[in-house]
Amino acid sequence: FAETVPLAAIVHYQFPARGDMPPVQLHWYDGGLLPERPAELGENPVLDAEDGIIFVGDKGKMLVKGWGGEHPRLIPESADKAYQRPPKTLPRSIGHYKEWVQACKSGSPTRSNFDFAGPLTEAVLLGSVCIRNGGDKLVWDSANLKITNDKDANNYLHYEYRKGWSLS
Repeated sequence: FAETVPLAAIVHYQFPARGDMPPVQLHWYDGGLLPERPAELGENPVLDAEDGIIFVGDKGKMLVKGWGGEHPRLIPESADKAYQRPPKTLPRSIGHYKEWVQACKSGSPTRSNFDFAGPLTEAVLLGSVCIRNGGDKLVWDSANLKITNDKDANNYLHYEYRKGWSLS
């Protein structure tokens, strides 16, 4: 539908290397679509998650269940049990919404401030633009806020408001 995002989608992102950090691939599954179950999970239903993240690295995999739920765990479970966790040195979150209210009242920054949340939102919305554009690969110029390899896809970045409905 032209007015909404699809009920389910898989979006693939490629982020280039930055400084001494290597390039990163991200695969977003939404609406009940799921990646292939990692073999490292075995048959343990405790490690299953309705929502979550799987990080795949050069030396192993890590599962984060839910959004802000349990601590991340290495998989397989034997790797998680063998890992010696470092001491907690960062302040713990009081919760996403409570942080937002606290920031509004005190002016203190949240852990998920615009420096982090803005680029994340930009990436997620660009996935929606890609879907609306037919799913072809799009190349994004973040400095100039435009798609460089498909001029027409830029039409999805802005739209004209109906008369009487504007942001000015």
